[in-house]
Amino acid sequence: MIELKDVKVYFEESGGLFKKRVVKALDGVSMAIDEGETVLVVGESGAGKTTLGRVVLGLQKPTAGLALYKGMNIYKLRGKAYREYRRAVQWVPQDPYSSLDPSMTVYEAIAAPLRQWGSSDVDGRVAELLSLVGLKPPEFFMGKYPHQLSGGQRQRVAIARALATEPKLLVADEPVTMIDTSLRISILDVLADLKKRFGMALLFITHDLGVARYLAHRSGGGRVVVMYRGRIVESGNIEEVIAHPTSEYTKTLMEVVPDIMRPLRL
Repeated sequence: MIELKDVKVYFEESGGLFKKRVVKALDGVSMAIDEGETVLVVGESGAGKTTLGRVVLGLQKPTAGLALYKGMNIYKLRGKAYREYRRAVQWVPQDPYSSLDPSMTVYEAIAAPLRQWGSSDVDGRVAELLSLVGLKPPEFFMGKYPHQLSGGQRQRVAIARALATEPKLLVADEPVTMIDTSLRISILDVLADLKKRFGMALLFITHDLGVARYLAHRSGGGRVVVMYRGRIVESGNIEEVIAHPTSEYTKTLMEVVPDIMRPLRL
């Protein structure tokens, strides 16, 4: 469904008087995301994870290389093909505090994309989507504004809004980082349950290998892509990579998760 071929994203930064420094956010990244697949992109800050997600979302044109959706260049899509892509690939942001318009109620935030894509039953779909993400009863939340919700509730609204277009791929960029630790598992469970329910692909971006492993376990398996300084240093089934890491950087990521080898049970 999505394929990146030798994608490079370079930025120029000022390095002092008359000097410019080239930052290689992505430096020759090639990977694919198949329909229904869970892909977990793991790496520290500055590894290129978010830039990769933005390329897939059509928000960051590569300096070189190709980003393809069903074999078509994402950055050359027009008309019907572009509308199909925009509907098929949706985003769950990191920051639940700034991702929602403070002047819109929960109902309005979810109803907007439903109207845009021609839903015949906006009220019913808003209620259904809120229930799917665990905001029940939905009528209790519809009239609330973002400032009246907790961080976890806001992120659930953001997920519901992303689901409004019935996407084929959900890109989730560190979606639990800014949420209370006690609520993170519940958000991961929502994402995993929705992924399995609708059969959509999931591109999950995180700095935490333990979080990635848990989500893969709940999602029925997943492929991890370990990034370091704009490059992919290791990729494969997440359980196999954790059991037999080949990259020294992967081993470093494992060291900061003390119980990473602990067997997981549903």
